[in-house]
Amino acid sequence: MSDRPAIIDVPPRFRVVTGPWDAEIDERTIVLGPSHAFGDGRHESTRMCLQALASFAPRGGFRLFDVGSGTGILSIGAAKLGGEAVGVDIDDAAIGIAEGNARRSGVEGRVSFATTWPDGTFDIVVANILRDVLTALAPRVVARLAPTGTLILSGLVSTDVPEIVARYAPLLAGSRPEIFERNTWRTLVWRRTGQVISRTCC
Repeated sequence: MSDRPAIIDVPPRFRVVTGPWDAEIDERTIVLGPSHAFGDGRHESTRMCLQALASFAPRGGFRLFDVGSGTGILSIGAAKLGGEAVGVDIDDAAIGIAEGNARRSGVEGRVSFATTWPDGTFDIVVANILRDVLTALAPRVVARLAPTGTLILSGLVSTDVPEIVARYAPLLAGSRPEIFERNTWRTLVWRRTGQVISRTCC
């Protein structure tokens, strides 16, 4: 990695920094150290998830469950918005990486990471992982979503969308998601609040 930080703006809310960073850590800055874990803010699916969080997270306190947390970027983003987050990843090394990034970003008290799934339900559930994994985990993912929660699924291309909708819609009372696009990548958002989703977020 270069000895100069890479700074990635993710409108409307975040600035992601990878590399050395000596400047002030403010309410929008996510600082990530070098690692092999997924999620450095460059990938379109990660950027869409951050934008969806900024647009749809409740104003005030909320709880987020981050499935496949990787670098912890989405959990850290939730904490920057005033929430608390629990991230889960199958990679033990990724847990340590995410914890380090939370410290760098100044939110270690608002996030936690583990290899085991937590109990209870969450206001937001986000999963930025592969189609096959999303398909296999669908019942467990939906079971963690609060009755008035928001589900954000990403890591998908256009041809993945029909299969994911067919898998998740029956688990969500037949409701259909909003679909957001960035180049070839897609993010699906289900909201159980009955509110209309703005299509300008992503």
